Amino acid sequence: MRCKWWGWLIAFWCPVWAFAESGIPIKLGGRLFVDGGLFTETDRSAYVKTGITEVRLTGKINLPDDWYTKIDVGFAGNKASLKDAFAQKIWGNNMFRAGYMLGMCSIEQSSSTNDFVFMTAANVAETFYLGRRVGITYTYAKDKYYISAGGFCGDGLGDDKVMPGYNMTLRGVFCPLNKEGERLHVGFGGLFRRPDKEKTQAYRSARFKSNGVTYLSVPSALDVEVDQVKHTFQWNVEAVYLSRRYFLQAEYLSMNVQREKVDRYQPWGAYMQGGFLIKGNFFSYDVWDALPLTPKEDRSLLLSGCVNVTSLNDGLVRGGLQQDVTVGLNYYMNKYVILKLNGSVVWTKEKEEMKRTFGVLQTRLQVRF
Repeated sequence: MRCKWWGWLIAFWCPVWAFAESGIPIKLGGRLFVDGGLFTETDRSAYVKTGITEVRLTGKINLPDDWYTKIDVGFAGNKASLKDAFAQKIWGNNMFRAGYMLGMCSIEQSSSTNDFVFMTAANVAETFYLGRRVGITYTYAKDKYYISAGGFCGDGLGDDKVMPGYNMTLRGVFCPLNKEGERLHVGFGGLFRRPDKEKTQAYRSARFKSNGVTYLSVPSALDVEVDQVKHTFQWNVEAVYLSRRYFLQAEYLSMNVQREKVDRYQPWGAYMQGGFLIKGNFFSYDVWDALPLTPKEDRSLLLSGCVNVTSLNDGLVRGGLQQDVTVGLNYYMNKYVILKLNGSVVWTKEKEEMKRTFGVLQTRLQVRF
């Protein structure tokens, strides 16, 4: 959802100013990611890219009787886009949200970019990423159990040239080990989607695209568009182990694309990542969203690694294969500033004669407030 940047500034500040004048507690925040990367190729050529990959302004308002609302607007890439705009109500262990937001279906697809261990989510999660929609969700969270379900329609653009589709999400988590300083989390997720369709097109379509392991503006590592789509269904299984100093996280995601008059298409992917705190002594966890967060302590130093595979090859559709390995070093200076260093090797293959290997060294100054 995009418009002129000044339009979003007006839309953002007017309600914030009005609530501030009324004396209701308001928290203003945002985030800034400044990235730089060195990309190497097999022919020994190399190039450097820099960019501001994330800029956001956020307003959070706590209202009486456990009501809460959030407005989050992004400005990266010289474009203004709405990220979150929802209202939330909590009754005991039950939570309802309504507005423009994400549906909860997998760890990496549901986490905030503020809490990513690496520069991006795992590649398979980025490639299958759905994005935000207008809808409503219900969540139940208590001790060892978590369940969340949501229904979504269009993206709020109101474009009369587009026939909006709809999405439904479901995610469940069980924590057999849940005590101070240690948690084991196992779960599943599902996402049913009927894509939007332009009125001039005969069929709906679905696109799966990846920039590898970066948010910098670089050529796509994988990119395939599938036509004659009736609907898609993604399912995943997930597991997380957190201790005071160690973490391990893994997911398997499978996509099922049902098509008109042709065979279905089934890309898939999986990743595993883990690490330990060289300095620091506690990982955080969000019980309401069942997601791991950044370390709690200031001056924490995290060494981590990730292995990922994403396959967009199935039957006659040859979208390509990506495998990547990343090693990262993160310094959590305080709750406002994070410094990241990532080194990655990426292998892609579209056909036997179209293999490609490249390395990526990236840094990030990440500021959140």
